[in-house]
Amino acid sequence: MAAPVEILSRLLWLRDTAALPDKALADQLGMDPKTLATLVQSHPERFNESLVFPLTAEERQKIPDAPVLAFTEAGAALLTGLIPGNEPALLALLPAFAEARHVLTAQAELSARVAILEQQFEVILKALQVDEGGDAQAGHPIGFVTKGLPRGLKAGQRPGKKG
Repeated sequence: MAAPVEILSRLLWLRDTAALPDKALADQLGMDPKTLATLVQSHPERFNESLVFPLTAEERQKIPDAPVLAFTEAGAALLTGLIPGNEPALLALLPAFAEARHVLTAQAELSARVAILEQQFEVILKALQVDEGGDAQAGHPIGFVTKGLPRGLKAGQRPGKKG
């Protein structure tokens, strides 16, 4: 059975879904990618484009080894029964595929949460920032304020005190 890490390293995030390239799936099944593509083409009613889809020229340029087809988890599951003798390999592949898909989803959720925290952090930094002159905002003294208190008088000389 392929380790989930191995499957994860070969999964692609295409068209808002996790997909396994035809070459990676063929390697896991011990097949030739062309044989896999022929099998999909011979059963178009079974493999609609939401389950197995051809990559566009633009998508293929961005991906190493330029796969032709990408299989979603359900698309890979549909191969069961069509490839005699490979059912155990497919059944072992599906849990690893699902676990890897969950890891990708969790990573995307974590990335979104970090982006929100970064935005909140920016707002807090702007609120705490000192003005351009380097002085604290005027009108808000810090510390003990002595304004209005007489200076240099002894305790007995202050108004209201009798000495």
